[in-house]
Amino acid sequence: MNAALARRQAALAGVALVGALGAIALTHVGDGSSEPPARQAAVEWEEAQVATFAVTDEPTACGVTITPTSFGVAHPVLPCGAKLLLDFQGRRAQAEVVERGSVGPGHSFDLTPALAQQLGIPGEATVRWRFAD
Repeated sequence: MNAALARRQAALAGVALVGALGAIALTHVGDGSSEPPARQAAVEWEEAQVATFAVTDEPTACGVTITPTSFGVAHPVLPCGAKLLLDFQGRRAQAEVVERGSVGPGHSFDLTPALAQQLGIPGEATVRWRFAD
């Protein structure tokens, strides 16, 4: 190996080492405390327009057949199985996404009839929702 090539390789190795040390140092910049940041205690609720969707014999996009006792929601974006907590006028229920895509016009998501009944939703309504813990 010639001397010029050895110097270039040593210089590149030095630059890589300085970059790595700089990255490590940046991850430890802070107030000097070694404690992890505190978890945010307040959970934000969102509001959404909802209505019920029909019970069918066909499996949904999530592979679920909706029965009269099914608790779930249809949402155009959230993944199948995502767990949600819903609140309507002080009545709460936990449900999961059981259908993707088919929501009524102006709705953020739609509810199965059993879920709407448990929450006391008579048709269309505005609910509060958040992801379940």
